[in-house]
Amino acid sequence: MNDKSLGVRYFFYFLTSLFVLIFIINIFKEDEIQYSLENYKKFVHKEYLKYSNEYKNSSELIYFNEFVKNKQLIKTFKNINNTNLNEAKKEIYNHLKDSYLFYKTLDVNDISFYSSSNKLLLSMQENFVDDSSKIVAEVILNKKELSSFKIVDDNYFLIFSKPIFDENLNFLGVINIEFNFATLIKKLEYNNEFSFSMIISNQIKLNKSFYFNLTDSQKSLLIDNINKSKDFSLITKNHAIDFPVVFIPVLKSLTNENSLYLVAFNSNKNSNIGKIEKYFDVLFVIVTFLIFIIFYFSFKVKYFKTQKLIIDKKYQELHTQIDDNVIKVETDLEGIITYASKPFCKISGYSHKELLGRNVNLLKHSNISSVFFEKLWNELQTNKIWEGEIKNQDRYGNSYWIKGVIFPKYDYENKVIGYISIRSNITDTKQLEKINKLLKEDLSNKLNEIRMKDKTLVDSTKVQLMSKIIDSLGHQWKQPILNISSLIYNLKVIIKNEENSKDKLELIQQTEFELKNLSEVLNEIKYLFQQNQKKKSNLTDVIKESILATQEELQANNIKIKYDLESEISTIISFNELKNIIFNMIKNCIEQKKLNNQDEVSMIINVIKEDDLLIKIEDNLKGENKKIDENRHSNSYLYLVKLFVEKNKGLFWFENTNYNTTYYIKLKSENI
Repeated sequence: MNDKSLGVRYFFYFLTSLFVLIFIINIFKEDEIQYSLENYKKFVHKEYLKYSNEYKNSSELIYFNEFVKNKQLIKTFKNINNTNLNEAKKEIYNHLKDSYLFYKTLDVNDISFYSSSNKLLLSMQENFVDDSSKIVAEVILNKKELSSFKIVDDNYFLIFSKPIFDENLNFLGVINIEFNFATLIKKLEYNNEFSFSMIISNQIKLNKSFYFNLTDSQKSLLIDNINKSKDFSLITKNHAIDFPVVFIPVLKSLTNENSLYLVAFNSNKNSNIGKIEKYFDVLFVIVTFLIFIIFYFSFKVKYFKTQKLIIDKKYQELHTQIDDNVIKVETDLEGIITYASKPFCKISGYSHKELLGRNVNLLKHSNISSVFFEKLWNELQTNKIWEGEIKNQDRYGNSYWIKGVIFPKYDYENKVIGYISIRSNITDTKQLEKINKLLKEDLSNKLNEIRMKDKTLVDSTKVQLMSKIIDSLGHQWKQPILNISSLIYNLKVIIKNEENSKDKLELIQQTEFELKNLSEVLNEIKYLFQQNQKKKSNLTDVIKESILATQEELQANNIKIKYDLESEISTIISFNELKNIIFNMIKNCIEQKKLNNQDEVSMIINVIKEDDLLIKIEDNLKGENKKIDENRHSNSYLYLVKLFVEKNKGLFWFENTNYNTTYYIKLKSENI
């Protein structure tokens, strides 16, 4: 599983958990809101009953004072049919006008009287609008007191209609005591966070302004509850603020199916509904953050576990490759073998089981002195690493050479607990060196025979010089042969793993390159012995062919050669010998560039033509690692240049600094 798919999967889990969280929080939120709305309904209903009961008690007080405690109005009502109606009205008014001022302090809006035949006798209001006849008729019919309402010019009035009886319970008439709902609403709103209004049900149905900002479903639910004269509460919005609206039916009309509703709403943003919204919003943010943290750390733990498995797998694969292909052995501090790879077992001739627990000295060759191993352990303890070549002996007594590196093995406290040795088999290389030595000796013997048989062709000085040249060329053969041997061994290792086809191709290309170098060296030897020594050589052609022979190495090492010569400049030195001089100068520049690890190198060739030919070669190599020496073992290329120049009775010298090196070659010249 890659990192991307793991991240996508955990992100999907997080979103799923978030949706579930929103669903659960909304359930609790709706429960809290419904509970709060129920409390609002109870509160509004309680507050309304509180003040409406005050008005009811006031109406009872008026009835008691005027008809129970004081019998004067009873007498007046008894004589209504026997006296003039205007005189009866006047008598009632005179009796009530003083106490009416007191009743006004009880929020009484009007007191009106009706006869037993539903005729208006008197109203304490001057501009009285009689809209209560149907209410009075209901009281006359049932002989029971009744509470109802009336609407005059969009004003709502609460009416307590009571029947009037004499001491013999004879029905005499009706008294209506009215209270203005506007006053009741003011009392409700005093020190209260709610706003109140009165409205009848048919206005709610017909007038959309009463819908506030309700949704269609809320409107439908509201109308359904109003049709059933039920109390109802809901949540609506005002300027993005949620606020509750409560509808309480307080009185039912006697004339139709309309009901009078008390509407209460709280648009204060600090209402209980607003606090619930804020509480659950904060709760949502906190829980979302906690879920994010949980999933984040779960993802990290899973990610690190996955990475650990990947690293363990890679380590296991690496360990398997090392165990299958690398000559490796591990020991403790006493030299006891604790691990040996398969190639190590193969080269030593012992099985893995036979090697474990035994000292690594069982592979020690009898020809190697104990002094060598003492130096090895001293260097290992001093420098923490040892590199070199060792001659070992396998289980069957056969000798083999290995080139290895030994370094300490540490525990988790960084203490040395043993040593690790990684080795390569160089037995074939050692055999090639021996063969090379024999070839050199055989070639030297052949040259000596030639020198003895044909003294007329070459004098003793030239034979000695040629011997030195061949010896130096033989020294150059050694490195390509060693490289070929190492590449062949590595090729054998890689062939075991067919997946590494790219590495195999690169090794083959390197091998072909080294073989090409060896071929060029051998060709140069062949040309040296051709009988064309008296032919004149064009210097420009020599330089071009030398550059062409080293073109691949020059490009690989980012070395540029500049020259500007007259085409007719020539010398009596043979073409192949002059080419060897320029060729070895170029090879010397390539070798010095590798030693100093410089990015770009330029080489300039100039020729000064006087009586003799002076070739000036300058490079811009910098550094302190340059080996500018004519010694055969230090710098074989310059040594060969020197030999070829001296062979042709010329001079060779150089000037070296940390910033550049200038070489001078003085030879005999002749114009064509």
